Amino acid sequence: MALIVSGLTASAALYQSKVFSDQLSATVWPYLSFTTNAGPSTFVLTLENDGAGPAIVDSAQVFVDGKPLPSMSSALLQLAAKLPHRGFTYATSSIGPGQVLRAGATAAIVKLSTRDLSKLATAYHRLTMNVYYCSLLNRCWVVKLHTSERPADITGQSYPHSAIQ
Repeated sequence: MALIVSGLTASAALYQSKVFSDQLSATVWPYLSFTTNAGPSTFVLTLENDGAGPAIVDSAQVFVDGKPLPSMSSALLQLAAKLPHRGFTYATSSIGPGQVLRAGATAAIVKLSTRDLSKLATAYHRLTMNVYYCSLLNRCWVVKLHTSERPADITGQSYPHSAIQ
């Protein structure tokens, strides 16, 4: 009988430890998402941390038509190359290993200005981006541009380690 009681006590202690660990983890979960803001002549793509804790960026990738590119600038130039009207200005921010987005913070990734934003907007669907980030407790996720799915948990998986400039 003593062994049964000891086994039940040990099981309860393990379960309580798991519950406590999950609660602690939830207090520092970051939750990154992409947002866009477009006006008649400007377009801004930002990365927001809507979570409870800081997001530690591990890497980021940018693609045009599924092909990886080294920078957001090169992606924008490739998107604009096939447009009849190329007169636009832009500013980009780099996202890379070690960058921290605190809870509630946003980071502007790109800001475009042009006389006719609709021509660039038609090419926006060709751009994709992945941002790989972790919490303080080393749980990791990937958030992808153009998806309504929540960030995918990639803890313990391998993923590319690169930055976009």
